Amino acid sequence: MLKIGFGNRAKPKDFGFIPRYYDPVKEELEERVKKFREPTDQQEDIENTKDRIRSGLRMKHYGDPNFRSAQVRQSNIRLIYIILVLLLAGYVLLSSNKVIGLIEALGN
Repeated sequence: MLKIGFGNRAKPKDFGFIPRYYDPVKEELEERVKKFREPTDQQEDIENTKDRIRSGLRMKHYGDPNFRSAQVRQSNIRLIYIILVLLLAGYVLLSSNKVIGLIEALGN
């Protein structure tokens, strides 16, 4: 029967499957071999393409930490340059006589 209200509700059972043996090295080797195997149909070719993209993204994320830190450093320097240029442009605009005259005209 249907219970109406805010009382204790039955929670669904968890699926508690625990594999007996899992070898991540063997699975990674099978994935690598599967990438270079010739696809038999278009569906397998699409799956291989997805796996290549996924592994490429994974390797970029878990790749060389020195490469990642160099990329972050370059990004931070680029951000500092952009902020400095914007501050300089803002200073030039606000210190010009035309902008000051426009602000005074709007204030009256």
